[in-house]
Amino acid sequence: METIKRILLATDGSDHALHAAAFAGMLSRETGANIDIVTVHNDDAVMLNAMGPAIWPATVPYSAMSAEEIRETVEQHATETTLPDTVKACGEGVHIGAKVQLWGQVSEQICAYADDHACDLIVLGTRGRSSFSKLLLGSVSTQVTSHAHCPVTLVR
Repeated sequence: METIKRILLATDGSDHALHAAAFAGMLSRETGANIDIVTVHNDDAVMLNAMGPAIWPATVPYSAMSAEEIRETVEQHATETTLPDTVKACGEGVHIGAKVQLWGQVSEQICAYADDHACDLIVLGTRGRSSFSKLLLGSVSTQVTSHAHCPVTLVR
């Protein structure tokens, strides 16, 4: 790799993800690389619908919502909060190439996006918002580091 031209910044809105955004912003300013911001929603939130009342995000009880309504609420929250906070954390003077929301297994989606869009580097936080799937699958950062086809930078 001669130079970094395209950075995939994976975010879930956590403090570690925002630190990763600041780092990606610094890299972008130094290299002129574009940043694609990707947030991946897994189906845990939708599964909560079948398990009874839950609150996520804000104060909307999922048990009263259809799966489609839950997905729309999760995506709206990311559009209004997670993605703008991440762009802000990147700082001034960076070029944001895309802001993308995906559904599926988080590490698989991050690696697939990086591969499909010829990203030169993946940047993500070492810890994110914990979930039940972490107990079963291990941390997202560990999975991405193990399966990505490009370099990965983990930020604390």
